[in-house]
Amino acid sequence: MDLPALPFYRKYSLIFKAVIAGGILGMLYSAIIDSGSDHVYFRLLLSTLIGISIGFIIIILEKSLAYLNRYSFRVSMVLKALIYSFSILIFLLFFVVIYTTTVMHISYQEAVQEYMANRLFNDFLFSFGASVFLILFLEISSLLSAGFFYNYFTGQYHKPIQEERIFMFVDVKSSTTLAEQLGDVLYSSLLQDLFNDFNNAILASRAEIYQYAGDEIILTWKSSKGLKENRCLYCFYLLKREIKNKEEYYQKTYHTVPKFKAGMHIGTAVTTWVGKVKKEIVYHGDVLNTTSRIQCKCNELNHDFVVSETMKNALIPNSSVKYTQQGEILLRGKAKPTQLFTVDFN
Repeated sequence: MDLPALPFYRKYSLIFKAVIAGGILGMLYSAIIDSGSDHVYFRLLLSTLIGISIGFIIIILEKSLAYLNRYSFRVSMVLKALIYSFSILIFLLFFVVIYTTTVMHISYQEAVQEYMANRLFNDFLFSFGASVFLILFLEISSLLSAGFFYNYFTGQYHKPIQEERIFMFVDVKSSTTLAEQLGDVLYSSLLQDLFNDFNNAILASRAEIYQYAGDEIILTWKSSKGLKENRCLYCFYLLKREIKNKEEYYQKTYHTVPKFKAGMHIGTAVTTWVGKVKKEIVYHGDVLNTTSRIQCKCNELNHDFVVSETMKNALIPNSSVKYTQQGEILLRGKAKPTQLFTVDFN
């Protein structure tokens, strides 16, 4: 079974973002230190390297200092920015000393003394501002979907557009029972871990996260992207595999391993931006209602993964996937019966 792999650029997307943002900050730094003087190209190169180094520092320390996230966002941001600033200053001092000793031909002792006397305070302010900017940039990036800025600035969906889309509704099984057993706070923590562990599978299958709705996550694909290599189909398999690999952690932390079910369907949806106070891309159409109803049939059919006949026919036939016909089922709210199939992976 050829499973979709996590793309290199998606796996290291945070590093790429930090490098790009850092490079921009480096060019700003070049302007601040008067890059209009002699050796402008060398200064520009040096400043770009400084900016890239800042980006790498932020990414490395962001993971190392994750425990600071237990504090409020303002407190953790200030603490991180201070730590990042002092780390960045070391790099700034290193690059500046290299520049002055190479170009101006003075000793490194004189270069350090001159830097401490003339530039240390201003560079600290710059480092602190750059750290705050990158922290906010990474936080905002994590809050928005991957294509948010592209779709918005290119004018995608500013007017309602009809397009063929695949939807998958993934829901935690026995959620009410789990919530009663664990309590609201611990159950919320379990959902947080579960959805975080879904991340690699979602990225590998090129799915877009449409919504988190309580203990349910709604995934979507443009049909061309989702049907390629059966990515949308294998997404469910990858989700199951990710959680299976973390069984020991869930047993140790929550004394249970969460199970989930999914329904998938393909159809025409209307895609558009809505809202002024909070902008968001939304999907309208019968395809969403049908997918939701299909997912609700999982318990009745005693199976974790159910798809519509339309969805099955759109997928590439594969001997490693077994479809079992469940007959025509009249879904709640639908006038015509829908043919459903359960899915098993060999």
